[in-house]
Amino acid sequence: MLKKTAKAKRVCLDGDWSMSGVAERFSFLAKQLNTLAEPQPSEELQSCEASGLPEIDLSGINALDACGCQLLALFISNLRRCGKTPRITNIPDTFRSKIHLLGFDREFNLSY
Repeated sequence: MLKKTAKAKRVCLDGDWSMSGVAERFSFLAKQLNTLAEPQPSEELQSCEASGLPEIDLSGINALDACGCQLLALFISNLRRCGKTPRITNIPDTFRSKIHLLGFDREFNLSY
């Protein structure tokens, strides 16, 4: 689900982001990428700091493995190619450890 707020556009992820559920997430992320990558008319007038940087909220995810991390890393990479700087928020500690163990810290811009 994409939620727009005054300062950010938030993508709230939920469900299974493991090998068994990641295929169902691809079309959702493709739609979100198209929405977030489109330049908004007001973005040209705003400063970089207030341009509505996308937030990716992981609080609703109940399973995450290497497949889910790879898909999220591709999503983040594509947002960066479109000139967006996404921020990952609400990462449960257990997933933060998995992300670190799997080596995705850099892609998710996490400091451990």
